Amino acid sequence: MKTKWTRRLFFAAAALTALALAVPGPALAAKAHKFAIILPGPIEDADYNFRGYEVAQDIKKRFKIETSYSERISPADAERVAREYISSGFTIIGFHGGQYVRLVQKLAPKFPDTIFIMESSGKFKVPKNVWNIHRHYFQAFYPFGVLAGLATKTNKVSVIAGIPLPDFKASINTISDALKATNPKAELTYSFTGNQNDPVKARQTADAMIAGGVDFIINMVNLGVYGVVEAAKKSKRKVLVTTFYTDKTDKAPQHFAGTLIIDFRPPYRKALEGILKGSPGGYVPMRPGVGFEIESLGNVSAEAMKRTKEAYQKVRSGEIKPRLEMKKVMLAK
Repeated sequence: MKTKWTRRLFFAAAALTALALAVPGPALAAKAHKFAIILPGPIEDADYNFRGYEVAQDIKKRFKIETSYSERISPADAERVAREYISSGFTIIGFHGGQYVRLVQKLAPKFPDTIFIMESSGKFKVPKNVWNIHRHYFQAFYPFGVLAGLATKTNKVSVIAGIPLPDFKASINTISDALKATNPKAELTYSFTGNQNDPVKARQTADAMIAGGVDFIINMVNLGVYGVVEAAKKSKRKVLVTTFYTDKTDKAPQHFAGTLIIDFRPPYRKALEGILKGSPGGYVPMRPGVGFEIESLGNVSAEAMKRTKEAYQKVRSGEIKPRLEMKKVMLAK
């Protein structure tokens, strides 16, 4: 014979079981998703596209989600690839690069049951099923202005970039501010080669800069950095170079002064955590401490290393608030 307490326990257990079925936990939610990321170039670059590939591998391992990636996908072809993923049951599509922002804004309303993750240069209104990873490059490059100001012997510093992207323009401006605040005698010049991955153009640009007296080059090209390094190696005067995305110090240990590590895994993790908690869209600021780190400082004085690290920490904490000007290069006076 069932007692009153037996019946109460039975109904309580039934209620808890129904609740568990109605509200899936993180493990169940993860199994319901499939993630794909679209990359503009080859993952063998050991640079920008490799970082996107890392995202897919990290999500697969960390969240136990089925993942895939497509490389060498131009913006013109990205819509076809994204639609193929969606028709194959992929529920989360990441786009590695600001060149895909307009496409995401176009596709998201058409596929409300799919979640899109994009990387952009700003915070703005997006469809409800979009996660915006906002890259604060201008903050992350500020410490390199400090490093250059303390390391240069000729008081001539340059920046080499490929495409004149707003992120690069803003970063040149903050480098200029940091350089002027650290070493008022130093002069900053810059050049856009027109191609992020052309070592020949980068080499020619670096040669011209070095001939003009530059002894510290802040690099904003990807595979083009190898041309910059070759120019530094051939120089009769000591020339230091920085790099970004991945550490390339081993390619020229006597010439690299530091690396801005850019790791997209931390911001994508934040997006995935939000998605698995039920948020189809959101905003993740990618800044120093969340995807941007200064590492491998070398070939400079201990004082230069110390003050560069201090500048990084002050930017990270908000004590230093770098100027944001993305439309054009406006060097500090």
